[in-house]
Amino acid sequence: MLRREFLAIAAAQTFSFQGRKEKSFGWIPNTVAASNKTKHLYGFGKGKVSLLWKPWKKVIGIELTARIQRHTDCVAIASAAALDILTVVQIARGSNEQWIIKSAADAIYAGGRNNIKHAYVKHGMTGDWAVEYLETYGNLLMQKYKEHDFTKYSEATSMYWENKRLPESLLQEAKLHPLLDHASVKTWPEIRDAVAAGYPILFCSKMGADNARRDKDGFIQPQGTWYHAWCIIGIDDGARPGACLLNARGKNWGTGPKRHGQPDGSVWVDKKVIEKSMLYGEAHAFSNYKGFPKPERKYILW
Repeated sequence: MLRREFLAIAAAQTFSFQGRKEKSFGWIPNTVAASNKTKHLYGFGKGKVSLLWKPWKKVIGIELTARIQRHTDCVAIASAAALDILTVVQIARGSNEQWIIKSAADAIYAGGRNNIKHAYVKHGMTGDWAVEYLETYGNLLMQKYKEHDFTKYSEATSMYWENKRLPESLLQEAKLHPLLDHASVKTWPEIRDAVAAGYPILFCSKMGADNARRDKDGFIQPQGTWYHAWCIIGIDDGARPGACLLNARGKNWGTGPKRHGQPDGSVWVDKKVIEKSMLYGEAHAFSNYKGFPKPERKYILW
């Protein structure tokens, strides 16, 4: 990315540029090389359909629902969604973990922007910052931590934490639950294979979705330019290969037919669009997370 492009975007960060072709929802343009950590998975997803909202329904008992973004924190929201989906995938596979509540996007936004050292920007973040924070410090949930209350997400709470470092008391809680491993992915086979292995993906790109009308197969044809982060929650490598992207516009975003029972607020995007988006974007597959262990059985000793 050219320095002048970065400065222009960083200076112009607002929730949305209404009436203009470009819209910034909080992702700061950034390109990341593939980490080659998914080499062992090559071909794993070839010809497969993998739908990560299925374990969500199995573990939690309700349908996966899209969050609603209120500020320039799309990267944090997509990261929180990826962590939550990875949690239920691990539980569905028999890990000794329990589901408690969703991850706090506010904490990821604060930690990635302020607890990780990088050049200051007024709003937003790169995907790299969120991943580095989660691996270095860990994750918090949408609950109370003494005087700090993350139970309700809003524009006000996101703005409150935007330029604040998380205090040591919260970092000590977060460090109990770090993102243990991730892989930066770049190509369709890498993305396909990671999702097929059960790894949700933080997907950051300039792909626009001004037209959110799904066609007969559930796909959209991207329009416009959005500096935005999504969560890839499914892949289909069949006759029409593509990925299912969960947005942060609530359950009513996106209209038209669905594919494979996809969640409300999500759309399918063709493989070629994914590949084009990754020329100037970044994608991180979340592969291992230290969640919340199940309580031990209570034994009666006599």
